[in-house]
Amino acid sequence: MTLRALRFAPGSEAIQSEIDPQRVRTLAKVAAYVVASKDLLLLRNREDAVMDRGGKHLAKPLSKLMLGHEKIPLISGSYTSAGQLVRSIRTLLENAARRKDRNAYIIGADEKIFEELWEKAGTTDSPRRRSRKTNAPSSKSAAPPRDEISSRSLLDMLQQRDVPEDLLRSYVGHSPEAQLVRQLILRAATHEEPVLILGDTGTGKEVIARSIHNYSARASEKFVPVNCGAIPRELLESELFGHKKFVFTDAKFDKKGLWEMTGNGTLFLDEIGDLSSDHQVKILRALDEKKIRPIGESKEIKVNARIVAATNRDLFSMVQAGRFREDLYYRLRAFMIRSPALHNHPEDIPALAKHFWARIAADPASEPPTGILDRLKSYRWPGNARELKAVLMSVYTLFGGDGLTIEHLHAVFQLQGQSQSLESDSTAEQEIKLHRVECLRHLKRVDEVVRASKVAMSPALEEKKPDEASLYSARAALGDRLREIEVLCMRPLLFGSEVTFSVVNQLKGKLSYFHSLLQRDFQIALSYWKDEVADEFKLSLSAVFREVERLTASV
Repeated sequence: MTLRALRFAPGSEAIQSEIDPQRVRTLAKVAAYVVASKDLLLLRNREDAVMDRGGKHLAKPLSKLMLGHEKIPLISGSYTSAGQLVRSIRTLLENAARRKDRNAYIIGADEKIFEELWEKAGTTDSPRRRSRKTNAPSSKSAAPPRDEISSRSLLDMLQQRDVPEDLLRSYVGHSPEAQLVRQLILRAATHEEPVLILGDTGTGKEVIARSIHNYSARASEKFVPVNCGAIPRELLESELFGHKKFVFTDAKFDKKGLWEMTGNGTLFLDEIGDLSSDHQVKILRALDEKKIRPIGESKEIKVNARIVAATNRDLFSMVQAGRFREDLYYRLRAFMIRSPALHNHPEDIPALAKHFWARIAADPASEPPTGILDRLKSYRWPGNARELKAVLMSVYTLFGGDGLTIEHLHAVFQLQGQSQSLESDSTAEQEIKLHRVECLRHLKRVDEVVRASKVAMSPALEEKKPDEASLYSARAALGDRLREIEVLCMRPLLFGSEVTFSVVNQLKGKLSYFHSLLQRDFQIALSYWKDEVADEFKLSLSAVFREVERLTASV
């Protein structure tokens, strides 16, 4: 048993995990593993993978002893308190990131200190954790909200940045889901690659896109939103790329397209999933070559707009069905943000309701009554934040802002024919169905990320001797996908079966080792890919497919 620390920040915890001595090479990189000192012997025996650094001297910092080694360094700590160990690991990981030392680090701890940290740690539902909870009384209210573990894990893995006050006001919420979106916004703002925002209708995708623009180096330039689904198919190309005079009947003058008009700003392609196949080809070409050709023009025009795209459709399923180009999909998802549905972070409903109410009432100090706020949390909000805002607007328009009770809210729902929607179904059968649906959603993401991992390496693997730029790009892309797989594997119960989880987890381990080989010798890495990794992709995708079929039949 071990505790894995990807990052220690105020309020964060390590994650309970396990190390298989036979597969120690597959440990996640830039991570510290805390092991009870009595268990170090099993790992010390793996001399092919582990470098034994002995016992830590009190006067020497951990970083000096652990950084700069090819093998995974292992050391027996000499810490007198859990807090001292945590601070030392935090410094180690910060220095590792600063020096770009991408390794795993194993630190032994006194049994008492290890047990103290274990009790405080987060969990991946390991056998040890389950055994400790066997006799504990169950409590439905104590269960974490769906996806909270995943979001918290991602937050712990990220080097969190200070969030500007105006971003806290524009993207409202205190949940891990909302915090994660804000952190991703700030990161996307520092890059120039396209961004793909996925999320249900009404989850604030345009708010995210505008925020990315506002915190980027292009903030002083234009932000141009285009609803690809609202423009007639025959006019979309003209709107995006422009046209020459007289090229068609109503073309009475030359027209610049929105892509060109955006200049050095950000072009937001909303509802990108509604594009026809012809338009998909043209947009992919414009992204790759940074050139467009207006209708009727013989010469191409250089463009420099940054592209942010969004959709409420399941693009990955559309790719599998042949209704969306795979190359465009992976070009757009260079940086992906998922905008969470409101029912996945209901703890943010009161804050959102207060935010909307203050704007509706034109009074920053005005708030809905507590009873209404509490009642709003019991509704699933299929229309998400947009529906929440519309309901509050109806309450204010019909009844004003004073003397409101929960009956006024019920009256609005009754007028909309939704009065029964406020009642929640908590039967065991419904819970089982919801869990199966959640498993299907999780497995679909697993399938998507596994395929994306393979695509990330395809350009480099197709070349006999790829240049350093290609290798760097491939390593970075694969590193991003590995982090996604690792987070997905932190929720083993959502894989449907232990077999499916085991197969995907094994792929993760081999990919992690392959990623480490890429940093040292491409030819050795290529040989390992052919011998060990390629077949694991087939096994993983096959296992996920079979599990999806099984769950679909029972939903």
